[in-house]
Amino acid sequence: MDQKPWYQKKKLDSAFPFSLSDCPMHNFTLHWHEPVEILYVCRGRMSASVEGQTFEAREGDVIVINSGFLHGFSNAQGENPLIFNFQFGLEIFDQLLVELRDRSNQKSIFDRQPFIGHLRDKNLHDRVETLLLAIREEYYGARPGYRLAVKSKLFELALLFLREVPKRELNVRASVRRDYNRAILERMFSFIYENYCTDVITLEQAAEAAALSKFYFARFFKEQTGLTFHAYLSKIRITRAMEYLVESDSPITDIAYQCGFASLKTFNRLFKQYTGSSPSGYRWGQKFTRQDPVPERKNA
Repeated sequence: MDQKPWYQKKKLDSAFPFSLSDCPMHNFTLHWHEPVEILYVCRGRMSASVEGQTFEAREGDVIVINSGFLHGFSNAQGENPLIFNFQFGLEIFDQLLVELRDRSNQKSIFDRQPFIGHLRDKNLHDRVETLLLAIREEYYGARPGYRLAVKSKLFELALLFLREVPKRELNVRASVRRDYNRAILERMFSFIYENYCTDVITLEQAAEAAALSKFYFARFFKEQTGLTFHAYLSKIRITRAMEYLVESDSPITDIAYQCGFASLKTFNRLFKQYTGSSPSGYRWGQKFTRQDPVPERKNA
């Protein structure tokens, strides 16, 4: 498979296809990858978009993203959420992979419920939370046999989803529609990622690249991403600028123009709107402010 701009290539150890990181959640535009991803919100609030659905997650909530699902994240202004990010390849389940699929449509069980809220689904949530925090404790403790312990807990998690989470009914029409939408999204994102750095990129140009009328494109784009085309374009540019501010020492003016902004004034205004900080303040904070320590594991 050719790597696409929105395709995030994850390299997991083939002998133990699992990774875990505790990290602040920054705005992350729509993308997809092969590993299953589970986010546990340790602190703060965040918004997650998964296959066109939007979820507002708070401390203690869990977001489950199946392999290949289109997803993205954003923060509320002024929020600095901390998440525990679990990722694993389905191959970790070895020959028992067949048990992890609904017999009716052969879809992974991790497709069943993308959001598990600590208030809305308390019983299920508490059991999932207990397993995730136990996995984290084993992984960071790195005692002899910790990989075996992590794998064992992942099996328990998979069994919990298989037996306790209701499966979604197969909808052939919806499946065909999703494939059709994905093809349009590929054309859309390809055009945006190739041209976001130019200061002139219009809705008409994007619609033509997606082979859609201007009006259908505008409506389709909002339905799929939750944003207007221009709002999404600004978000892409700001996200890239955030990376350049941290990874380079280039002048802020150069970064603004490099990311497609026609004026420094517009860049500063939108950067403040999306991040709650000025570009210089963000750069200083990311480069010189020590990250808060990870909170202790909460009692399950």
